[in-house]
Amino acid sequence: MQKKQHKGKHDAGRYLLWLFIAVVIISIVSLVTTAYSSEETSRLLLDSINSSEVVYFDYGSHQLREEAYPVLDKAAEMMIGENGLILYITGYTDDRGSEGFNLELSLNRANAVKDYLLTKGVSGENIIVSAMGKNEPVNGNSNDEERALNRRVIFSFNDPQNNTGKYAIEKFPGRRFYAEASLKNEYVNSLIKVNSRNEITADLSIRDSAGQPVDSIAVEDISAVLRWENEGIRDSTEGAPRMIPINDKKKIAFTLTMDYSGSMYGVDSIAKDIPKSDKIIAMEKSVKLFIDQLGSNMFCKIIKFGVKVLPPLKFTKSKNVLYEALESNSYPMGATALYSSIYTALSDTTFQSNPTVMKTVIAFTDGMENSSVRVTLDSIYRKSAATNTKVFTVGLYNDVGDYKPDFNELVRRKADMLSIARNTGGFFYQASDPAELKKIYANIYDQVLKSYFISIVWNSAKLPPKGTQVKAELKINVKGISRVLYKNYVME
Repeated sequence: MQKKQHKGKHDAGRYLLWLFIAVVIISIVSLVTTAYSSEETSRLLLDSINSSEVVYFDYGSHQLREEAYPVLDKAAEMMIGENGLILYITGYTDDRGSEGFNLELSLNRANAVKDYLLTKGVSGENIIVSAMGKNEPVNGNSNDEERALNRRVIFSFNDPQNNTGKYAIEKFPGRRFYAEASLKNEYVNSLIKVNSRNEITADLSIRDSAGQPVDSIAVEDISAVLRWENEGIRDSTEGAPRMIPINDKKKIAFTLTMDYSGSMYGVDSIAKDIPKSDKIIAMEKSVKLFIDQLGSNMFCKIIKFGVKVLPPLKFTKSKNVLYEALESNSYPMGATALYSSIYTALSDTTFQSNPTVMKTVIAFTDGMENSSVRVTLDSIYRKSAATNTKVFTVGLYNDVGDYKPDFNELVRRKADMLSIARNTGGFFYQASDPAELKKIYANIYDQVLKSYFISIVWNSAKLPPKGTQVKAELKINVKGISRVLYKNYVME
């Protein structure tokens, strides 16, 4: 009897042991399967961005299309979810136009993608932008349909396991491309102008990580290199920098655009007897304080807009004239012709032939473009470059009334304003409360006064032949951190 009981206990123990082993094995298999499945899913998602998801552009444009946003939203989601992942963004064009034009256009397309990803929360430290111009077409560019497929931006990642797409950067280790890995629009920005074969100039704006203007840069902190490739041989030459701080002795012409769209009032009505909202009051008080600061050598004008842009005054030094303009035409004006208001500001030719006047636009809105018929972001960028005028952008994201924009609309609002500032040499400022506007406008005023005029003179004896595509690199040491600006152009 005792032997049977002992045998029964022994069998039960063996059963429990085997049951325990089986549970452990199942758990391990489950964990491995889950991990493999998760890794494989991630790999598939990343590869889908590499090989099948491409952002396309209209001819001659680097403005994002509507269908680009879902693709970029997916890329942003992956970047945020994969710590340490580096995203390479490469821009391309079709074969029409010069090499210099297409290199710059393809870089602008890649930067438009980067700007949008930044507004979605992706770290700029994890994005590297490059441009290929009309190189490496996916077809022969023999008709409009084929050319449309070459006007694109593609993605690849730093992890070789994730770089399995057709256009992964590691597949072209020896190719010639132009990168801007060190560019930080958040801290340094400028419009670089080619004055002659031997010289480029720039009005340089610098701020620190806290958003405050930096005025401690010396000429020793700036270096410049001109790079090119001619008949398969790469070469370069250094430039001699000269720096002149911009202070109240420099003439400055400010244009302030002011948004009187319905969203600023929280109403759909365009009735002129509607009382001013807190947002309108804060905007007008901030502009008034800005006008109060203007020095004797400064000009200013105000442009008000809603669904249309009201005819602006001429530039004036008279603060009383500006105060009167500020008080007049303050009523709801319907939709938001943001692009038209900025383009109108850039189109003023009063100081076009006067190199002693630095022109600056401060563009404000609480919404997003929905009313400019023919004006695009690209036309704004071209006009800014042609008139050598910077645009600082200010966005107020504090909606009132019944309308509540969704998250995607908020992101697109910021993406537009960031892109405008980046491509015109200014900075983007955002406020979540109307009370923040006074500080922002004061900061922009201080930033402009603490800018630098920089001249880079190249060694004429070492420059390449006329018609050579060159790339100027300006490296600025900002409190121990190097920031790089660039300019691609064709040597005259």
